[in-house]
Amino acid sequence: MTKDFQQKSPTIEPQRPPGRLRLRVGLIIGLLVLAVCLGLAVWQWQRADQARAWLAAEQLKAGSAPLPFEQVLQLRDRQFQPVRVSGRFDNAHSVLLNSRTYQNRVGYYLLSPLHTDSGHWVLVNRGWLPAGEYRNQLPPIPAASGPVTLTGTLYLPEHNIFLPSGDDIVGEQWPLQVAEVNFAAIGRQLGVELAPFEIRLGPDQHPGSNGTPLPKPWKTVEATISPARHIAYAVQWLAIGIAGLVIFTLAGRRRRQGSP
Repeated sequence: MTKDFQQKSPTIEPQRPPGRLRLRVGLIIGLLVLAVCLGLAVWQWQRADQARAWLAAEQLKAGSAPLPFEQVLQLRDRQFQPVRVSGRFDNAHSVLLNSRTYQNRVGYYLLSPLHTDSGHWVLVNRGWLPAGEYRNQLPPIPAASGPVTLTGTLYLPEHNIFLPSGDDIVGEQWPLQVAEVNFAAIGRQLGVELAPFEIRLGPDQHPGSNGTPLPKPWKTVEATISPARHIAYAVQWLAIGIAGLVIFTLAGRRRRQGSP
């Protein structure tokens, strides 16, 4: 009597790494996450120190005596530099910087070209004007006639990287509407060479206001940069790194306890 034997191929089960190895891998990954987060936290802390140093220097400059306009033209660091200038406004060619808000209302910043006594041209930001009820309804422009002597602060606006090139000027009618202050483009419309900055008037300067001062809601030096924001980012990165390390460690221990 013969017996038939059916040969079966042996079943090969996937090899699982031992629980101790998985724990080590998880710990290594957690340490790598912690190292990256610590690096980012240190970087943000360094940025906070840089912001404090920059803010202290800008506050010192902003609190200094106003310099004559001809002198600030020779400066390399002009941002927030107090200035004193004399000249006459060109009331026929004002510029309206749109999409500026004040007390939850949309409006414009009024920038008027000033022909200085030294023969230069510069845009003077005189303050905020409310927008009309309709989009094509522009606010009346208060004229400032006669010679004026003004004090203010130099301001170099940041370029909006999301604004396509050529879209910074809306139309060619005066007052000119702009989405951002492009001194070269506005100067070409005026037919003059503008100074590469604007002068933001001080709170006590109201040329052509006729008893109704224009609001001046632009940011102060302190509001332009905040060291506390970078410190908050540093704390967040540190917390993320610690949380990642704890999660990987606990997960590795559970796997080891559940392994045969």
